[in-house]
Amino acid sequence: MAPHATNYISTSAVVNAPLVPISSPFEGIVETPSPGPARFIRAGELAFELRKMSKESAGLRSLKSELSSLSGEIEGLEMQRERLEQLKQELLERRDQQIAARSAWYETRLLEARAELDRAEGALHRVIASSDRAERLAARDRLSESDLIEAQGELAEAKAVVAGREATLKRLEVERDFLAEGDVIDTSTNDIDAIAYRLDEIAVRDAELATQLMGRSTRREALLHEISGMQIEQTKNEEFRPTSATDGIVWESSPRAGANVTTGEQVLKILDCTRRFLEFELPERHFEKIVPGTEVSVRLKGAEKPFTGKIFAAYGGGSRPNRNMQAAQPRITTPNGLRVIVTIPKPDLEDENVARAFCDVGRSAEVRMNIPSGSVASEWMERAREVARAVFGRDGQETDTALDEDLAANEDDMTPRSRTN
Repeated sequence: MAPHATNYISTSAVVNAPLVPISSPFEGIVETPSPGPARFIRAGELAFELRKMSKESAGLRSLKSELSSLSGEIEGLEMQRERLEQLKQELLERRDQQIAARSAWYETRLLEARAELDRAEGALHRVIASSDRAERLAARDRLSESDLIEAQGELAEAKAVVAGREATLKRLEVERDFLAEGDVIDTSTNDIDAIAYRLDEIAVRDAELATQLMGRSTRREALLHEISGMQIEQTKNEEFRPTSATDGIVWESSPRAGANVTTGEQVLKILDCTRRFLEFELPERHFEKIVPGTEVSVRLKGAEKPFTGKIFAAYGGGSRPNRNMQAAQPRITTPNGLRVIVTIPKPDLEDENVARAFCDVGRSAEVRMNIPSGSVASEWMERAREVARAVFGRDGQETDTALDEDLAANEDDMTPRSRTN
């Protein structure tokens, strides 16, 4: 079988990685600076902190003034309710004292009424006995009619006295029972009634104050919520606390604490080492042979051991990749060459040596890859034609300038090597 050229080497590859810039949204002062250059920064970690120098807005000052006035009114209403509560307690104590004194008076008065009733009942028994004797004597005509009438009158009078004493006792018991419930039937004194009237007035006034207090408290809560929202919004506008979007290395650190920054100024640049890649050249005739996912062997210049990468994509000769967001500048020497992108493994960012080397970004590398090709003869014939055109030109004359340009253009080009099947 004819040999095939399969092993290609590129020495123009450069390790590269995207940069993640963070710019200031306003003019401010660096409150907390970022970590220094070549320092590892984790995803989600605070990158730096800016503070905007500004005053409170007029709307926020107006709300705070209204809140202060409303708080004073609420404090006044609460003091009035406290004084009413104190007066209420004093009146209740006074009423309790009045009820206790009146209850003691009723107990004594009831004892007197019972004693008077007992005396009246005793007198009634004596009158009944005298009346019975008078009736018996009158029946035997031994007592005059006038004496009988007098005896009957005394009996009726004694019964009336007993009935009056019983009524007095009953009235006192009823008044005592009502007094135990806080009510008064006796209209001879109005102290307890006056206290009850004052308590009713206090209850009505307290209800009015409670209504006013509820309205003002509701308004105050609304003001506090509105002020809090405005303060949060103002804090967002006056403070800038960005976090790192990726694990990386500080490429360019922020200014020191207290330094001024302007709107749109790039404060920090983070090297995204999680997306490192290599870029190298191939002749554009190999474009159809580049298959994404193909493994290649990579060895950094100066390193002893190679490692494996994978082809990610390829740019045509006329493409214009964005170089502004990349940390390294590849050495692209062939105007119509094919630019191949190779992804490489993520480094250990917590290793200080890796961080200080900026994840090897900018280092040159040698890339080896296998590309199926035609026969060795056809491959070298094509190369010979290119060299002949460069040396002799179209008119067959040797051109040193063309030769020099071709050699310069192919200095870092892939070098074909052959193997035998």
